[in-house]
Amino acid sequence: MVIGYIIGIIAIPKFINQETALKLCAIAGILFTFGIVFTSGMTSLYFVALLGLANSLIWPAIWPLALKGVGKFTSAASGILVMGIAGGAVIPPLYGQLAHAVGAHQAYWIALPCYLFILFYATIGHKAGKKKNS
Repeated sequence: MVIGYIIGIIAIPKFINQETALKLCAIAGILFTFGIVFTSGMTSLYFVALLGLANSLIWPAIWPLALKGVGKFTSAASGILVMGIAGGAVIPPLYGQLAHAVGAHQAYWIALPCYLFILFYATIGHKAGKKKNS
């Protein structure tokens, strides 16, 4: 995760923008999730560790995309984003329940829809309802 932060500090916005960083992190998360469930042993464990790299730039990229063009609603939008962090409190217990039902290894499938939604947000979701000149 720290490596991802360092890459972000160096690369954003000099070489890539937040939108691209978010897309790359979402795609990495999807690929690493597949890596977790379709491999075993230490290989699978390495993919779990690599999820930290995929997660490293998600919030730093979501914030500027979400707040761009909201104008006088920046405070309210920031508050909603802070509440969005609750997903980090909801998904782990759901993972635990799923792990009891299907096993810890296969329970990582729960991450896939999360990363797919992040990819959707990175590509078109953050543009919805915003003015074109924003």
